[in-house]
Amino acid sequence: MGPKASLTTPERSVSGANAKPGSEKGSQPAKAAKRAASDQGRIAQRAYELYEQRGRHEGQDVEDWLNAERQLGGAEEK
Repeated sequence: MGPKASLTTPERSVSGANAKPGSEKGSQPAKAAKRAASDQGRIAQRAYELYEQRGRHEGQDVEDWLNAERQLGGAEEK
């Protein structure tokens, strides 16, 4: 039982020591992903508005998306 306890203790201290730096680095990609999802949502909403303004004629969804990106500044971030 003694060796098991000594193996468990260092693992916990190593995990605890690595938890903060790892979580800080992990939060940046998470924030970027949230921001990208938010941007995509805004672009999708604007593209739908453009679609409605055109009288809901299908077949120009890519053009609506690209116009929405330009209007919202999303094309510059890529």
